[in-house]
Amino acid sequence: MNRRQIAGALVALIAASLLFAVEPAAGPAAGAPEGGGTGSSSVTTHGTKQGFEDFTGLAVTVSKTRDLSNEAIVVSWTGARPTPRRMLGVDYLQLMQCWGDPAAANFRETCQFGMDLDRPFLPGGAVSVDAVNSGRRALITTPPDPDYPVPDPQEPLEGARMVPFLSVTGERSKDGSPAQPYGRIELSGGTSREETDVDVMGRYAAKETTNEYPYALTGGDGTGRVVFEVQNDQFAPHLGCGAAVATPTGTGPRPCSLVIVPRGFHHPYTGADVSGTSAIHGSPFAPAVWQHRIVVPLEFNPVEGSCPLDRSERRTAGTEVIAEAITSWQPAICSGEGPVIGYSAIGDFEATFQVTNPAENAPGLVYSPEPVTATSPAYLHAPVAVSGTVVALNIDYNIIDPQHVSGEPTPEEIERLRALAVSGLKLTPRLMAKLLTQSYRRDAMGPVGQAGRANPASIRVDNEFLTLNPEFRYWPREEAATLDGLMVTVGSSTAARDLWRWILADPEAKAWLDGTPDEDGMVVNENYRGVFTPTPETFPKADPRCVANLGGDGVEYQLCGLERFPYMGTMAEAALQTLRANAKVKETLLRPQPGEVAPWLDDPQYRYLELPRKTPGARFAMSVTDSSAAARYGLYAAQLCKPKRDTSGALVMPDDCRSPSTAAMSAALATASASGVEGVDVIDPAKAWAAPGAYPLTTITYAIGDTSDPADARRDYARLLRYAAGPGQAPGQADGQLPDGYLPLPAAMRERTLDTADRLERWVTPTTPTPSEGNGNGNGGPTTPAPSATSAGVPDPGATPSASGPAAPPTPQPSATPAAQSTIGSPLGIIRYILIAALVMGLLGGVAGPVLQALARGGRK
Repeated sequence: MNRRQIAGALVALIAASLLFAVEPAAGPAAGAPEGGGTGSSSVTTHGTKQGFEDFTGLAVTVSKTRDLSNEAIVVSWTGARPTPRRMLGVDYLQLMQCWGDPAAANFRETCQFGMDLDRPFLPGGAVSVDAVNSGRRALITTPPDPDYPVPDPQEPLEGARMVPFLSVTGERSKDGSPAQPYGRIELSGGTSREETDVDVMGRYAAKETTNEYPYALTGGDGTGRVVFEVQNDQFAPHLGCGAAVATPTGTGPRPCSLVIVPRGFHHPYTGADVSGTSAIHGSPFAPAVWQHRIVVPLEFNPVEGSCPLDRSERRTAGTEVIAEAITSWQPAICSGEGPVIGYSAIGDFEATFQVTNPAENAPGLVYSPEPVTATSPAYLHAPVAVSGTVVALNIDYNIIDPQHVSGEPTPEEIERLRALAVSGLKLTPRLMAKLLTQSYRRDAMGPVGQAGRANPASIRVDNEFLTLNPEFRYWPREEAATLDGLMVTVGSSTAARDLWRWILADPEAKAWLDGTPDEDGMVVNENYRGVFTPTPETFPKADPRCVANLGGDGVEYQLCGLERFPYMGTMAEAALQTLRANAKVKETLLRPQPGEVAPWLDDPQYRYLELPRKTPGARFAMSVTDSSAAARYGLYAAQLCKPKRDTSGALVMPDDCRSPSTAAMSAALATASASGVEGVDVIDPAKAWAAPGAYPLTTITYAIGDTSDPADARRDYARLLRYAAGPGQAPGQADGQLPDGYLPLPAAMRERTLDTADRLERWVTPTTPTPSEGNGNGNGGPTTPAPSATSAGVPDPGATPSASGPAAPPTPQPSATPAAQSTIGSPLGIIRYILIAALVMGLLGGVAGPVLQALARGGRK
């Protein structure tokens, strides 16, 4: 079982028993494609006037409603009242995913919601939602609220204490009524407590993985934007979205719905304006609140995949940066009588190792930005994708209330940013070096050295960062309102190597890594000195120290670097956890005193706790990932900037900042030069950084085919290459198209891939040695022209040593096997053994590992 299968199995274990109830009759506002068109799946819909609230001015746009898998969609809105920063209890939105029929009486019971996620932190002593259940399924019955009738006169669930959950399997939860009472939870010390609605819902979802969005804040200009994580049956089996279901015409993927519940400022039963005195109490499922819901239908791709499982499969494997493209192309390639193309993500260097040292069941074609240098048998390289490494962001403008900024009122242009997403963050190579070396005090496992006692606590208070991003000067003073470590991936990769090459090409960054302090005296964490020769191919966590805290049992419990700041298993997982604003950082020791009975403690074991997800309005998460994963999860990418100084040598706002835009990636592609391997051009980050406007972390991924494979295998792989160079380069969101985050191949590269497909299919082993030098065009120069301008699909803030080794004797390619029985050999590099514990934590923690695509499933999941 590979890592993807393990992750999927763990997700499935969440499902247990499931639920039921009855719903009020008020009809929702329903979404429809803007203008009634069918080309785009974007939907815009409006609120309605119901009861005391008038939401007719609210316009909500959902960026994508068809061909969905496990991904993110952008929900934006206009025409809403701004969310007060000193009273979070009115004027916000709540979002959830539901599987049931919107016209059914029990529709609200089919919604994944109610994990009581942490409420946004409001600085300066501001009032937050208090003693309410607006993030829960509980009905306000105890303690009685004098402002609300008890029970709700419109609530048909007589005697119930919560709106129960009904799963797609028909199982239902308890509702706390006398007929379905809550159970008891055993605690330490022989005591117990009664279950709550959160405990009941916790059998189906978890705080770490639920996609509910209980507090979507509106900015000062009446607009808002959130990125909502859509989950199919693989991630949320209790919802079953995309799983096969009977339809009037046969069988198809189960549709689901996005439900938006706007919360206003009137008392739902009396009509009183409570915006200055209290909060709008009650669950979104309370009838007087639920009547305002907006329902947007969501259509999913089949979870089972579009390729028949009883057909033979051709195995491919390689870099995960190709995953989004390959899983989009699979169903189109297998249509008709086409081959089923399997895919498994492995490391870039491991891919070249596998194709040159094939074991039984090894892939006959791999994907890697790293060329194979072996020449016997011959290996053919064909460009299939252009993407980039990015620093992905999920940061809210956590602007402090102007009443609490001593002596300096917040400028109006800054005030308007409040609660909106940061889209134009700027970073220099030296700032990236500081983040990647655990040199900020909050990131280090101990003192960063005698010379580093003055290092800033975090990047948010680093003067270099504030020069580039001055709006962060208006952030709250609390240290916790910052980044909990930059998320990076385990293992070797060309992405890591190229990022370090870019950093080390900058004189200021290299000098700082070599020990030269910055202008404020900040120095590199002493544990990283000497790490950068040769250039790393990983993101090393070189600080070996541990911190210790005394537990209530008198024992010291240690917390070491890889546990406190764990690696992410893949770049896709890093992107997903950025969306969730959860770096999985552990910090607080749970330490009850001997004999203490803590009602909140269900487990008496001493352990360090994972910090909770950052809350809306106060999120600050960043990761190193690839452009296609960032696009899949709706994340902005940071701008990479060249430092600029004035005549006195002081840092000033830079004027050369580059995003992974179409133009910038195209400019980088134009700098590609011959690698010394036939047909392979590579992008040198330093050379691209020197070229005007070029995004330096742009990468070309190659499909590498083994010419010693049997003829039928080579024919199938050639069909894959022809599709990749043809219809697969058309940008779009549907299966078979090129997903967001990729730059379409220019015509010359497509021609090269088509030529390679012909050569691979018709290969005859030559009697003379295969040339290994040059680039196939006869002149020794680069063969990659700049492509035409087409969107790479990454949210753009600006508009917004080779492991191949000597070849082993060729092993005959095994015949194709049924896709349902496929496995893949995967020799692991030494780095995977060294860091295996971190990888396991990355896969198990919060069941977040499910970002990996399944092997040979014939479509994105």
